[in-house]
Amino acid sequence: MLAATRILALAVCAVMLIGCNRVTEVKLLGTWRAEDDQTVEEMACRKDHSFTSWTSWKNELTTPSVGIGAGDWQLQGHELVVHFTKYVPVDTWANEDKQIRFTIVKIRNDALLMKNFDGSKVLTYKRLLPDYVLTLIQRPPSDADFVGTWQIHYNTHDYEERFGADHSAVTSFRLEGRAEEAATALWRIDGHDLIMDVKTDSNGPVEHRTIRWEVTGIQPQRIAIKDGPVPYILERLK
Repeated sequence: MLAATRILALAVCAVMLIGCNRVTEVKLLGTWRAEDDQTVEEMACRKDHSFTSWTSWKNELTTPSVGIGAGDWQLQGHELVVHFTKYVPVDTWANEDKQIRFTIVKIRNDALLMKNFDGSKVLTYKRLLPDYVLTLIQRPPSDADFVGTWQIHYNTHDYEERFGADHSAVTSFRLEGRAEEAATALWRIDGHDLIMDVKTDSNGPVEHRTIRWEVTGIQPQRIAIKDGPVPYILERLK
């Protein structure tokens, strides 16, 4: 009887271990981050199977320092198969058609061990953000939706966006718990787009730079936007 009990206990433990290590699509959902002394690697696997990867170099906070790829993903056994269809070579989107397979070594809770694209090393990713899914907006956004202070994780960095009732906008880097002003702009709504005409950045006055984000979903505390093909989430601070 004792032997049978031990066998049953071992069998239960084995089933539990297999279940914990089994890779499923749900476990992969969200934004993940891996970093070393030189670079930051982030990737987002979404419920609609869209995919984004970002690579940035530490101590460089400007957008051109970030390599971005976008496409779609699927899970095949222990492989994350990504089909890249867009990338940013300099500062605009370009088309590409490239498939890369990443071998998943282990995934548990908010930790993901995965080999890099050529299998030469294993990267440890931590889940950074959940996969927020907002209902598609059924009406044009209004000024009242945006007035206030928001945070956004954008191109591997944390930012604070402040939209004033007077249509002034201030973008700040969030570094070690404090906000440092990075740019000022005038903002407006055009159809379903949020437009910011940048006036100054860290280098001084700016001429002819416009940021256009498509607004795809609105909740009282979150707004979903798209920059090109890539979704981001604004979360209200106040």
